Amino acid sequence: MKFLKRQYLATVSPLVLAAAFSLLGVIISVFAVNNYQRDKALMTDILLEKGVTLIRFVASSARNSLYSGLRKGQNIADLWPGSVQRVLEHASEHPGVTFLALVDSKGVILANSIPEERERKVTIDTQDFLAALDTDPTDARTYNFRINKDNSVFQVAAFFPPMGKRFQKQAVSIQSGLGKHGEMGNRMMRQRSVNSKWHKEIEALNSEEYVILVELDMNQFNERLQRKKLEIIILSIVLLLIGFGGWLSILTLEGLKGSQSRLRRVEAFSDILISSLPIGLIATDIDGGIIVYNKFSQELTGVSEQQALGGDAEVFAGMPDIYSAFTALEEPKKQIYQKEVQLISDTGEQHTVQLSRLSIVGDDKSRVGVLLIMQDLSQVKKLEKDLRRSERLAALGKMAAGVAHELRNPLSSIKGLALVLQSRFTGENQDRETATILVQEVERLNRSISELLDYARPQTLQKIELDLHNLLNKALSLLSIDAEASAVKIATDFQEKLPTLQADADKMNQVFLNLFLNAIQAMESGGTLSVSTITTERSVKIMIADTGCGIETQDLGRIFDPYFTTKPEGTGLGMAMSSKIVEEHGGSITLTSEINQGTLVVVEIPRF
Repeated sequence: MKFLKRQYLATVSPLVLAAAFSLLGVIISVFAVNNYQRDKALMTDILLEKGVTLIRFVASSARNSLYSGLRKGQNIADLWPGSVQRVLEHASEHPGVTFLALVDSKGVILANSIPEERERKVTIDTQDFLAALDTDPTDARTYNFRINKDNSVFQVAAFFPPMGKRFQKQAVSIQSGLGKHGEMGNRMMRQRSVNSKWHKEIEALNSEEYVILVELDMNQFNERLQRKKLEIIILSIVLLLIGFGGWLSILTLEGLKGSQSRLRRVEAFSDILISSLPIGLIATDIDGGIIVYNKFSQELTGVSEQQALGGDAEVFAGMPDIYSAFTALEEPKKQIYQKEVQLISDTGEQHTVQLSRLSIVGDDKSRVGVLLIMQDLSQVKKLEKDLRRSERLAALGKMAAGVAHELRNPLSSIKGLALVLQSRFTGENQDRETATILVQEVERLNRSISELLDYARPQTLQKIELDLHNLLNKALSLLSIDAEASAVKIATDFQEKLPTLQADADKMNQVFLNLFLNAIQAMESGGTLSVSTITTERSVKIMIADTGCGIETQDLGRIFDPYFTTKPEGTGLGMAMSSKIVEEHGGSITLTSEINQGTLVVVEIPRF
């Protein structure tokens, strides 16, 4: 029987494993992308905040420079865009700033942190980027940003109104103050003229769309992102390795569980196998403790498993043969100890058992225990005995057939002469009586020869469907008068619905008549003849028991031998013939007896 099964995980479809790894890969990818996007967004926010801060710084500083120039009486044309240029050059000193510029609506650079780039146009990509600022140019709080194509520059842009409302009011107040300190003549007219001119210059300046462009170096940003990518890659590899390691661990665990399960099944099978073996096994460890003790050992020794397991050879102290098998010293060159002994089983039956002791040797050639094998030879001995008996009877039958053939011719002549003599003597005289006795003895001898020939000659059975209970009842009724004469009571215990048998009715009737008659004759002072039947899986058993004188132990082995009898007038062929008939039906007949206790005969006939 094959118990080993394939591991469950080892037989999982590759598509399932691929799906599991794909799912793990998707989870890791989503995790990595989210981390990367989060860090990139954080760095973008940092750069944007830095660019916005620079734009606010430039705008505020440029307006303050314009305001200071106006207070000093300078014209706006002289201040613009030079004041912005100075601020841009100053702001470009901040770390990470690559370029600062003031750009008009046409993309012309009016002021920047690099003087040689002045009055040049920005690139087309940058101009498109600036054109995206389509909101109100007077709102300096609108910002836009982008990263150029090669990811080297981070650009931030915002509208820059040179003169806000607050600065316009301050400029007008400054110009009004300057008019009060001018010439006295026509003061009102000149003040109106100055205010009108300044208003026009300020309005003209604010009517243009100016943008402050900040370009920041992204090298540090890119280096950090590269490090982050490397971290993500390493983390992903680690997670994949952990996942793969976890899968291998599960596979190993399942394999271990499968191995343990298979080991338990093998151990259970081994226990069942050892328990079911038709030989006795007793194994001890290196300390002499009994660790294996199967069911057949219990049947042979009568020692229960609970008593034996965990104990040592002392549990067999009452059985010297087994005890000596464990305690006897081994010869140096002899590894097998064998001995044939007689044991009485727990059912009271005597068994001929061969004991074999083997040393259990480990890998290092040292003895780690002892194994005692007990093989029941009772059946073998019985077969050997039956074989010898069959051979003896076969030889006896051949000899009897030859002797009978040789004797019958002389007997026929003797009988003929005896009849002639008998016919010559008339009246009742001694000679006629002698001749009559001679004829009777010749006839008796002829009958014995006929019985012997019947025993030696193979029988032809006329099998029919036989109702065994009916046959037994008829045989008992025929002997009922003999039973009453001997004060023998007949008791029957027949099983209900006994199956019909295929048997020769006349032959089986002869068997049961012979067995019943022997039982009645064994009870000269009265007793009970018990007849019972029972059905087994393969046969029908008929038990015939009496309470007679019994049979001597030394005679039990010869009961079925021809011409052996314990009766003064018996021929000794009745039991032999009965045994022969039962054996020809494929059955068996056994006999057990005790002196002054009675005899039990069991006839077993196969059902099929």
